[in-house]
Formats: sequence, C-alpha cells, structure tokens
Amino acid sequence: MTIPRLAAALVALLALAIPTRADPASAVAACRAAPGTIRIAGPILCFTGDIDAGTAARAMALLPTPGLTTLVIASDGGEVTAAVRLARAIRARGLMLVVDDRCASSCANFLFPAARTKAVAERALLIFHGGIAPGAFGGLFGGGEERDLLALTRAFFREIGVDGAITYDPPYRRDPRSGLRELAEEWTATPAALARYGMTGIIQMWWPSNEAVLREAARRGMRLGIVE
Repeated sequence: MTIPRLAAALVALLALAIPTRADPASAVAACRAAPGTIRIAGPILCFTGDIDAGTAARAMALLPTPGLTTLVIASDGGEVTAAVRLARAIRARGLMLVVDDRCASSCANFLFPAARTKAVAERALLIFHGGIAPGAFGGLFGGGEERDLLALTRAFFREIGVDGAITYDPPYRRDPRSGLRELAEEWTATPAALARYGMTGIIQMWWPSNEAVLREAARRGMRLGIVE
C-alpha cells in the first residue's frame, strides 16, 4: 500500500473510532423509544426522573460506556449535592446534554450549565428554582450543612464560569388576574440572558417567543417568570 493510501486508511479508521453525536431531535426520539428511567440507547444515556444519590450514582456508573456522546434528560430536579456531583461528571466526560420535556430546579441549576454542549428540544422547558442563595439575596444565614451547600455551589459556578445568580435571583412576573408584579417562584431565561450569565455551548434552544414559552408553561400549570 502506498503512503497516501495508507494515510487515507488511517484517517478513515480514526473517523470510525470517534463517536459522532446524534442531533438533539434524534437523541430525544431514541430515549423515548427506550423504556426505563436510566438506560443506554446506542451512544445516548437517557435519564428520566429525580436526581438523588442513587440515580446520580447509576448514571455515573454508565458514563464510561464506550461510544457514549449524549445525555438526554427529563427531570424536575432533586438533591443539590447529587446534582453537582453528576454535573461535574458530565462536564468531565464531555457529553452533550439535551433537555427533553423539562429540566427544572437542580437539573437547570447545575446539569445544564455544566455541560459544554447542550440543547433544549422542541417544547421543552428549562426552569430555574431553588438555587443556594447568599444572605444578600434573602438566602442562607446559618452554618453547618447550609454553609457547606453555599460553599459547594459557589465553587461549582467558579469552575464552570457561570454566574450562579441565575439560579436564585428571580425575575418579576405580572399576575394575569390582578395585574400586579410579583417575584416569580420559578423562571426560565431567554437565550440572550443565558449567554449573559455565562452559559456557552447552546447549539439549539426552543424559544419561538416569550409568549409561546409562557403559554407552554401555563398549559402544564406553571406560572413562570422570564429573565430577559
């Protein structure tokens, strides 16, 4: 074999050895077709449900699976320490994270910002809530476990270069009945706002308009605020 042909063959072999990411829509479809809460579907790790010590450990045990490229998640959140642990592992593994249906609370607070590449599928919602706030934002004042959680999350956001205030500094929303402005209990953020808070690597995000996102949330019984 001549040197040029040998070089071409080596390039082809390397291309086969490097797993390619599925596009977000295909990844979501693969996970919806695979039953279970934490399961493998080809190069995709599918995670459905709450994040706690057990589910995080099960997911992390599957991260070394050869050829794994993508994590598809649908979660209402869960424990802070477990979510931070899983978020760091996802970031270290370099998986693309795709939000299917919803990624709320600890999922949005930690997993989504930690992923180096991420996407929000069609009609899926990213919902911030319950971040560990310092005293200046009406948050933690005590010691012990609360102080440890604040230190943990501050260190985490420094590591990934994201402003953690997105998780605990709510925007105002207008009550459609009274017309009064009130602080939102749960909120999402426009793509521009996410970028402003330091969240990079968003390759796709369902955001037809602020109104369309709020309508989708209302359809699910949620009254979201929006960080713009």
